[in-house]
Amino acid sequence: MNIDLNAYPVTQNEIQVTMNVEQSTDDSEPKEFNDEEAEKQIEGILLIRYIEKNEDHLVYRLHPKRKETYIIVHKNIHDSLKRIDPFYTEDDTCTSPEMNLCRKVFKAVLPQHILTDRQTDFWHKNQSDLVAITLQQSVFKAEIINELCHQLSYAIANDETYKKARQLRKEKSLNQNKKAKWLIRKLIFKFSKLLVIRIDFAIDREFKITLTLLKTYLSIFLKKLHAPNDKIPPVVGFIWKLEYGIKKGYHYHFIFFMDGNLYKQDTYFAQQLGELWKSITQNKGSYHSCNHDKASYKKLAIGTLAHDDQEKIDTLYLVVDYITKADQFIIEKTPTNLRTFGYSTRKYERSKIGRPRQINAGSISI
Repeated sequence: MNIDLNAYPVTQNEIQVTMNVEQSTDDSEPKEFNDEEAEKQIEGILLIRYIEKNEDHLVYRLHPKRKETYIIVHKNIHDSLKRIDPFYTEDDTCTSPEMNLCRKVFKAVLPQHILTDRQTDFWHKNQSDLVAITLQQSVFKAEIINELCHQLSYAIANDETYKKARQLRKEKSLNQNKKAKWLIRKLIFKFSKLLVIRIDFAIDREFKITLTLLKTYLSIFLKKLHAPNDKIPPVVGFIWKLEYGIKKGYHYHFIFFMDGNLYKQDTYFAQQLGELWKSITQNKGSYHSCNHDKASYKKLAIGTLAHDDQEKIDTLYLVVDYITKADQFIIEKTPTNLRTFGYSTRKYERSKIGRPRQINAGSISI
């Protein structure tokens, strides 16, 4: 069943490689973000993800009939190890706990010459080929890789630095989720109906902009929202999250809220907001409106939302879970003070006009 958790249809691989962008404490000078480096980081992240799902830790096993022949058990890991750059040893513009863990285990398990000799054919060998690990000893490549993945699996569960990074990531995600849902409850308390608009804002990949400029664009956009006019919809609340994806680059997930008692034309206002983004970014930016694709969804969290429509409220909460997910992330190595999550913080008090009503916005009654 398709619900509007994504801005537009994407493949499973595209979902997997979309990562949260967090800020590093590195005090070095800011550099232009390196997409090629990000791709290498994501390969390490995906390798860790695949290994977490591999319960028996074996990538290859002996063929039941053919002697000294190994067959592939887990193709995802096999393919990931073919794509990963084993000689990528130094971060320049971004980093990740997953890639750091990969490096640590690679150094501990693999022979030194395999790690450092760029002329080695180890990474292109068949899993059934023998590999010299010393002058006197050779073993099958499959055995080396199986041991590597076994040690990676152990490190995922036991490495304290990595465990701490995962815990911090989870806590940050829960905090963002709590704040976003708090805002939704407050808005439902204030307005008997909301008009919900979901838009993804991006910068076209042909334009190479700095994070500082991206931050400036967002700041101008948010200031415009506080001064509505004929071209800027009267938004009463919003939630946003910055992410980085290989296919889309930097992009913002936005949820906007308007007074649903006064406004119904969600696609019209979505287009106004999208054109505002394009204007502010001097046409470097693009947008995708979920509200223009309502027909493709069986469950909706966009359009008009009534205070007593619990199914739609629950679906909206699923959207919040999606954009605040605790996913593997890339850490941006820049001193720029860049927030990756935000929401409107104005005070909301329910109007005394109309009949008193009891609102159940999810599990919390207001």
